[in-house]
Amino acid sequence: MGVPASVLATFNVRGPAVRLPGGQGQAVRAGGFVLKPVPDPVEAEWTAGVFETLAGPGFRVPRPLRSADGRFVVEGWSAWTFIEGAHAGRNGGRWQDTIAACKAFHAAIKGLPRPAFMDTRSDAWAVADRMAWGEVPLATLPAFEALGDRLAALLEPIRIPAQVVHGDFTANVLFADGLEPGVIDFSPYWRPAGFAIGVIIADALTWGGADASILELAASVPQFAHLLVRAELRRLLELDQHTRRGRPSFDQVAAHEPTVALIERYLRG
Repeated sequence: MGVPASVLATFNVRGPAVRLPGGQGQAVRAGGFVLKPVPDPVEAEWTAGVFETLAGPGFRVPRPLRSADGRFVVEGWSAWTFIEGAHAGRNGGRWQDTIAACKAFHAAIKGLPRPAFMDTRSDAWAVADRMAWGEVPLATLPAFEALGDRLAALLEPIRIPAQVVHGDFTANVLFADGLEPGVIDFSPYWRPAGFAIGVIIADALTWGGADASILELAASVPQFAHLLVRAELRRLLELDQHTRRGRPSFDQVAAHEPTVALIERYLRG
């Protein structure tokens, strides 16, 4: 998908557009800016409004670009400043630094009100999240049922206030020498801040090469063991939802079994 010339002109962005790796493979870089297609203009405008003034300490973020007439979204595209940095990679993922950045980021956004668009999202990630939190009935295809049932058996009520969180923090942190971690691709949800750390650790255990010692990094997070259960359940349910929508993910189930087993030992031992 190429960026329309009219979009580049409206954002006053010049230079050849080069596709960037990672994500959904749709972002492109042009000059010092990154342009991305926008699935939901309302959410995109809200996110840009948050990031326009958001600041650390402990993290940095790209700034949204406004069009000539003040819009953040033009013809289904948004534009952002390019920030330096690279992903830590799946193995040796700088988990302590990632979790520190996660805590700093969520402290900075703690006071944001709950955006109304969260009530109408119906994408695979949103549906999986609602199931993991018991807001809609839990249902899985047979391939995901066994692990889903094991995690569901561990669920307990969470009694921690919710706030806006970045629900996909793990792979959306960039590191560069001499700079604070860069946080990109905000995926907003309304959950306890510790849930974002639960997602990081679930991801680290499943595909990041981490072992049980990573759990020590969340020792101070209230009710963390049960936040981790919901984080891992959400990741499993995402695979189920993607499969239902034509993106079969059966081959990823086996990678989650050791994580589920570790979580069972963590809660029961």
